[in-house]
Amino acid sequence: MPDVETSCVQCKDAFLFTEKEQETFYQRNMMPPQRCPKCRGKKAAVGNDAPKRFEIVCDHCGKHDQVPFQPKVGRSVLCRDCHEASRSRAKFA
Repeated sequence: MPDVETSCVQCKDAFLFTEKEQETFYQRNMMPPQRCPKCRGKKAAVGNDAPKRFEIVCDHCGKHDQVPFQPKVGRSVLCRDCHEASRSRAKFA
């Protein structure tokens, strides 16, 4: 499946529906997105059932970020970038 360029129904900007996203949507039996990632994020953030976000400081790089879970005392917490980097390193190990 090649990447597909789609127009957002909300902001009218073009966005890429990548091959990886297409695979994920297909596996979960979901319809293709009609909104760009930015508009999807905004819509999810204002919803009544939107998950609460917690401010953190990354234990690896010191960057401020938000996570969707309550950090526990004594457990390290990573920002999105460091978490993704550690996950990709684990895949190839």
